[in-house]
Amino acid sequence: MGVVGAGIWGSMHVKAYAQHPSADLTAVCDADENRARETARQFGIPRCYSRVEDMLEEKLDGISVATPDHCHAEIACMAAARGIHLLVEKPLATTIADCERMIAAAKTNGVFLMVDWHNRWNPPFYKAWQSIRGGEIGEILYVYYRLSDTIYVPTKMLPWAGQSSVMHFLGSHSLDTACWLMGAVPVRVMCLRKEGLLTKMGIPTADMCITIVDFDNGATAVVENSWVLPQCSPSLIDHKCEITGTRGQISLDLTHHRAFAKHTPETGGGYPDDSYADMFITPEIHGLQRGFAVESINHFVECVRDAKRPIATGEDGLLNARLILAAEESARAGRAVEV
Repeated sequence: MGVVGAGIWGSMHVKAYAQHPSADLTAVCDADENRARETARQFGIPRCYSRVEDMLEEKLDGISVATPDHCHAEIACMAAARGIHLLVEKPLATTIADCERMIAAAKTNGVFLMVDWHNRWNPPFYKAWQSIRGGEIGEILYVYYRLSDTIYVPTKMLPWAGQSSVMHFLGSHSLDTACWLMGAVPVRVMCLRKEGLLTKMGIPTADMCITIVDFDNGATAVVENSWVLPQCSPSLIDHKCEITGTRGQISLDLTHHRAFAKHTPETGGGYPDDSYADMFITPEIHGLQRGFAVESINHFVECVRDAKRPIATGEDGLLNARLILAAEESARAGRAVEV
């Protein structure tokens, strides 16, 4: 296996491959040569590169593409042409044309194209998905989904936030999870976008979006995404979901569950000293990377190993891109947009 992009989330792929018994992590690539070299040293990776073209000369079975959003397509298509299976971070790409190009390249060359929608391995969401599929709450009428970040993310964590958007960074996860839970086809999108805070700070991107999605089964999802929550919030992430059906309701609080709460002089300043620490996404336990974010990467390894179709596919990524772009068009035009 190889990893392209050794930044914040790329390092999660590195850790997952390094500890998976069926994976041999042989190469890492990052545009920052020093970071690539240090990652290779830290994890005992035999080779490191600063150019993707050079890394793809390796004999690789699969790679993770964990670069900024707008850089996914070219890397994925080059790798597919060499018969390398692909795990691409969300969103799959930022344009419909790029998504379709990636899907076509994967099909032409007989390789898997998986999008890292790790909420499908998130235990509360998986439990909700099982309950819905089992008919326990009847037919779904309404989903409310909130996934927001503090302002730390676009101002300090992501140097490329101005080249992305709150819809691509957070809305992509939210829309995919809502569609996965709903099990229906989205047909119409209405989006309200608010901006001003980040643009005044010199970051040319919106602060938040509220998106309404209508499905062909008559149900509706309301999705709220912001990345300007106060820095002093008790968690970097605010993640909640309510699913209402004809026979019952499911409520999820993914971040403020108080499974662990810490209060010190430092936690008043928020991330990286959260009061509500991450217990489930990326915890390290006894020196090993755990959490559901690793489980999606493990799934990719096992798909490559066993030649089985991934749970989250390139077609899922294409639908997600259609929804994001429809939401952005709706926000510009001030009207609903058909999908």
